Amino acid sequence: MKFGMFTVPISIEYAEGRETAKEVIDWDLQQAEWADQAGIDEMYFAEHYTLGHEPSPSPDAMIAAASQRTENIKLGAMAHLLPYHNPVSLAFRSMWLDHMTGGRYIAGFAPGAYASDAQLFGTGKNNARMLSEGLDIVDAIWTRKGPFTIDGEFYKVDMPAYDEAIAGPHLTPLQSPRPTVLMTGMSPNSGTLAEAGRRGFSPVSQQVKTDILKTHWDTFANAATSAGHTPDRSEWRVVRDFFVADTDAEAREIALSSGLARLWEGYLLPSFKKLGLFPFLVGDTPEEKVDIEYLVDNFFFVGSPETVAEKVRALYNELGGFGYLCFSGGPYQDAIPAYKRHLELSSGKLRELLSDLDGNN
Repeated sequence: MKFGMFTVPISIEYAEGRETAKEVIDWDLQQAEWADQAGIDEMYFAEHYTLGHEPSPSPDAMIAAASQRTENIKLGAMAHLLPYHNPVSLAFRSMWLDHMTGGRYIAGFAPGAYASDAQLFGTGKNNARMLSEGLDIVDAIWTRKGPFTIDGEFYKVDMPAYDEAIAGPHLTPLQSPRPTVLMTGMSPNSGTLAEAGRRGFSPVSQQVKTDILKTHWDTFANAATSAGHTPDRSEWRVVRDFFVADTDAEAREIALSSGLARLWEGYLLPSFKKLGLFPFLVGDTPEEKVDIEYLVDNFFFVGSPETVAEKVRALYNELGGFGYLCFSGGPYQDAIPAYKRHLELSSGKLRELLSDLDGNN
């Protein structure tokens, strides 16, 4: 079992004017350092433009900065919103990140979920088609030698042949034939995960209940097999928040009083309700019964390493296996020693307790 940390970031303090953008950036980079020192396997940065609670317009900049302060942790985008980029430029920037990180870069792509971002960029209802066409272009630039042309609905590419006079085009990814590519899904039978399967990319399931997670794997695996790829559960990343402390009581107290609670009570639960995603999280449980205590006791994995390992193993067995468990980085500024201990226990004792799990049940 490997562990990934997903930092959007989400900052209620920034949205309400009590934290600066620099403070948001510095906290995420500090988390990257601690996660690297503790031995967490991966860390992902998101991309949004118009959301005050999710100030993160440049995951590539965050990856570049974090790469200079870390040594081993892999650094990824979750995700580059491809409709808001020229895919030629994004393909070259991502190749440069691959070299800058020494091959620790993970690519992630998504269409963009928020109407306000789409309004800003004027993409209308075209995001899904722009994503698909943009992925074709990015992958071609990563893996094909020129010359070639692509004349799409939204983008055009005219890759020149190699010219000795300019010693180029010259750039290819450091990882061969390409970096790991992630695509995320949340809804049942996610179309994005089907796209990931068709392209031979890796699936990421956002925080949803177990029966939806099962549809995610089936959708991904069926699409991958139909396209001639071999689906590998060890590359399936499942997002489910967890918090580990030395004892169950300590873990529960921290989860109910610090970063995890503020993250969910202050922003995520209201967002799930507003977006109509609540059933994805808790099924038919009445909304009025779902608070942070309910989530800590019934959805998240909170407790000692032994308790969390038992809960992770139960989900693993029910799903038939997965390779990565991913959790949210968050506003733990008032509980830094406990947060650092959580990272250490996750990468240490918890990993040891789950060492027999290879991704495929």
